[in-house]
Amino acid sequence: MFVQALTIAALAVSYASAQNSTNFTVADVTQAFSSAKIVPDVLPAFNPTAILNVVFLDNTTNVSVDVTPGANLTREQNALRPQVILTTNDTTFAQQTFVLAMVDPDAPTPQDPTASQIRHLLAPGLQANGSLATGAVLVNNTPAISDFLRPTPPAGSDPHRYTLVLFVQPANFTSAVGQFLNASTPISNFNISLFAQELGLGSPIAGNFFFTGPDANSTGTANSTGSASAATTSPTNPTSPGATNTPSSSMGKAEMSWFGLTVATVLLGLSLL
Repeated sequence: MFVQALTIAALAVSYASAQNSTNFTVADVTQAFSSAKIVPDVLPAFNPTAILNVVFLDNTTNVSVDVTPGANLTREQNALRPQVILTTNDTTFAQQTFVLAMVDPDAPTPQDPTASQIRHLLAPGLQANGSLATGAVLVNNTPAISDFLRPTPPAGSDPHRYTLVLFVQPANFTSAVGQFLNASTPISNFNISLFAQELGLGSPIAGNFFFTGPDANSTGTANSTGSASAATTSPTNPTSPGATNTPSSSMGKAEMSWFGLTVATVLLGLSLL
């Protein structure tokens, strides 16, 4: 019984530790952005100071999918809004609030991106929950301006580059953003760099991206933009505040770490009874 408890406890601790690990560096992300031409197609420059882990829950297998920059994901793997984890040794970020954006610069196709960029997510009010040194889950209790839109590249398209970038949120963001986006602003023809410039977001501190192509059995043509609006509106044409879709939440890496350690402690205690 004692040996079995030790084995289970060790597995729990090992699993918890794995949840807080990252298998790529800031230099890896920077190089991947350059190789995939996200710089300059999405950003004029990219000099991150932190790592952004992106974790999806596969819609069909319920298995977590950790995104390595430039990974190929299926639509089942990225159907649900991901959890994001920030890792850095910069302790000044502990008290900061962040804005997370996810865009598609390849709509409707990489060869003819006339609807680019599609705004798949724009979520302000994120804060770090946990240790930044080992990976802090970014959580919030405020509505997303644009809630998560599942990647839906049209039939016949090459894979699209779905790009996530994280900015430090300025103090006036909430009051100023309504001048640029509202509930009726089309998600197509968005420009994250211009938006960041207009709102004073500065350069992104972290980012990640993945490729997703159309389903093998998808129908339609590469002239559509999936569920995106075909209208074109520049973020420099303001109206009023954005939509209010409450972001989803789930157990993150930091919470899982505590869970694993708790299980290990309980099992070891039982084995000694």
